[in-house]
Amino acid sequence: MQISQTAERHLPSRTREKTALPRSRRRKIHRADILVGLLSLVVIIPLIFTSGVLIYFQSHQLNLPGVHVFDQDVGVMSLGDTTTLIDGYWNQSRRINLQIPGDAQISYLLSPAELGLWVDPGETALAAYRVGREAHPFQDVFAALQGEQQLVMPVLYYDEMIARQTLESIKEEMTVLPQNAKLAYQDGEWAALLGINGQTLDVEATLADLYTNAFNILVTGSLYLYSTDLSPEIADLSPVLDNIAQVAAQEFRFQAYDPITDERLEWSVPVEIKQNWVSVDPGTHQVGLQVNSEDVDSLIENWEMSLGDSRSFETIPETDSIIEKWEDGSPVMVTIHHAPTTYTVSAGESLWAVSLKLGMPMWHIMDANEGLTADNISAGMVLTIPSKNILLPLPVVPEKRIVIDIGDQTMTVYENGQVRNHYIVSTGMSNSPTMAGIFQIQSHEINAYASNWDLWMPHFMGIYEAWPGFMNGIHGLPLLSGGGRLWSSSLGSPASYGCIILDLAAAENLYFWAEEGVVVEITY
Repeated sequence: MQISQTAERHLPSRTREKTALPRSRRRKIHRADILVGLLSLVVIIPLIFTSGVLIYFQSHQLNLPGVHVFDQDVGVMSLGDTTTLIDGYWNQSRRINLQIPGDAQISYLLSPAELGLWVDPGETALAAYRVGREAHPFQDVFAALQGEQQLVMPVLYYDEMIARQTLESIKEEMTVLPQNAKLAYQDGEWAALLGINGQTLDVEATLADLYTNAFNILVTGSLYLYSTDLSPEIADLSPVLDNIAQVAAQEFRFQAYDPITDERLEWSVPVEIKQNWVSVDPGTHQVGLQVNSEDVDSLIENWEMSLGDSRSFETIPETDSIIEKWEDGSPVMVTIHHAPTTYTVSAGESLWAVSLKLGMPMWHIMDANEGLTADNISAGMVLTIPSKNILLPLPVVPEKRIVIDIGDQTMTVYENGQVRNHYIVSTGMSNSPTMAGIFQIQSHEINAYASNWDLWMPHFMGIYEAWPGFMNGIHGLPLLSGGGRLWSSSLGSPASYGCIILDLAAAENLYFWAEEGVVVEITY
């Protein structure tokens, strides 16, 4: 202030009057200068402080405070730490639950990557790091200093190809095939059960939702699987019920003939099984039966078991052949086979006696028992007796049968269960008896020669080999080489050397009626 007064005294008074300002004016200028200076300080100091904050975070490569990647605070974190945090939080630990709305039983828990979703941790971390370093650095720093959050959204990528592959595999697992309408035999009548819809994944709809709401799905961890119904080819069989009874009434018969006992057995496929074979063409609704081969095999196995342990079906046709016959309306016929048996020799019993008793030629018994002869048989010996079917080497003719009664010396001829003829016969003498048993017409010879007795046997039909190469049979009255006719007056009494003798007319008639394979049953 002193320096200012001296200067005033040395100035001319007129000059002072022109240049000097009033005291009140000089006071206003001084206050303005102070105000400007204060304002400058207010602006400059925050700028300097803000610049310092920026320099600090820049030099240490840290995010500004308050920076969030969605709901994760990454403030004051390095770029590397931010990258690790984001990858672990969004890509590694997160799981997405896939579920059909309202269906708690179908659910899958997958990683985002399996659905083609991936948050780029590097790009996202870099976006967080750029806050305060690019567009509005001072504004962002001020906001950070005031505790405001700076929000950065994750950089999300979506690969539809990966998502499609995953959903296609899920589709295979969750697909439930529809069930066609069925026909059931209930309470004595056929009923039509409605078809049931199936279900499968609608991949396209699910992919569209995944694309549109990818981020929300990632955040919530939930993706709805869109499903679509699969309709059965045949939804309702009610219109064809009238045709079913007729189709299901088809008889599928399986017949078995036991040539030893002359027993005929027959089974039919149960209606409960046939109802499962009913099929309906989806286009025409035509009713038919599709025979299940596994069912057929099971039925035949059960039918065979019903025969007992000693019998079985001899030759069972192929399953396809059985089905073809049934579909053609023909029954299936098989022969019953008897299992081998055993026999315990009694005291004083000879092999010949055993042979006659069992109706089995001696040589067959010896073949079945290694080392056995007529001389070494002994009491208590357990012999294996071959199956009686061994005496029926040819296919059996089931509708024809010849029955010879040794006691009555008669022959009865049957055809289709009815008596065709009844004849008087002569069988073997006591020292050369005719064997009782089940045999078969095996050969025809219009006039056979017996060298042992030098005689001819007209209309000879061989029925069993008493010994290999020696065939007993049925024939007409024999003729000696000298011209004499044997046993013409002996019919009705045992007279032969083991064969069954008929008069000439009966022998001729039987010869042309009984083809090879006809069973001959000889009884006492």
